[in-house]
Amino acid sequence: MSAALNAMAADVLLLLRLALTDEVPGNREKAVLGRFASAMLKLSEDDTADIVGTLEALATETEVMQARASLRQMSQERRLILAETLFELAMRDAELASRTERLTARVCDVLGLGADEVAHLSG
Repeated sequence: MSAALNAMAADVLLLLRLALTDEVPGNREKAVLGRFASAMLKLSEDDTADIVGTLEALATETEVMQARASLRQMSQERRLILAETLFELAMRDAELASRTERLTARVCDVLGLGADEVAHLSG
């Protein structure tokens, strides 16, 4: 996988992690992240374990807020591409597809986007 694709995969997984919970991810969230990394992003088992471990390590409120801030500092175009990528892949996952409304609200909150900016992506 190219460096650009690795960076996009990491950003998508960070966004998904923050959209799932502001708390330390529980077993359910870790399972979703692992499944998403391996099935949707086609990451190896080792890469998936490393990334999920790194995302799990975002444990304090300060770390979560810093992660959110790093995503919000991206250009609006990059944030929209990130949201589009996440929604496109999430619709292929039965569990995430059934939670579109909540996922949309959380993604908008994390990225600082308005619901009107992503309405065409999530429905």
